[in-house]
Amino acid sequence: MSSRNFEELSCHVGHDVEVVRYQQGGHIYNIAIECNDCGTVLLDFDNPKNAYQHLQTKMKLHLEGEKN
Repeated sequence: MSSRNFEELSCHVGHDVEVVRYQQGGHIYNIAIECNDCGTVLLDFDNPKNAYQHLQTKMKLHLEGEKN
């Protein structure tokens, strides 16, 4: 769960925070700012390219299925 307002974020002042990337197969699918002291995700964003790449893979599988 991410911090949604000033008060929630202010609880982490002075904590050890870092920017973390989540990846699979060399593709970064999410970036997050996490509090290491609390184990809380303060803010995160999905890679906007994920939806496009998922659609490309789905279309490729569909086309390969039509060939068989």
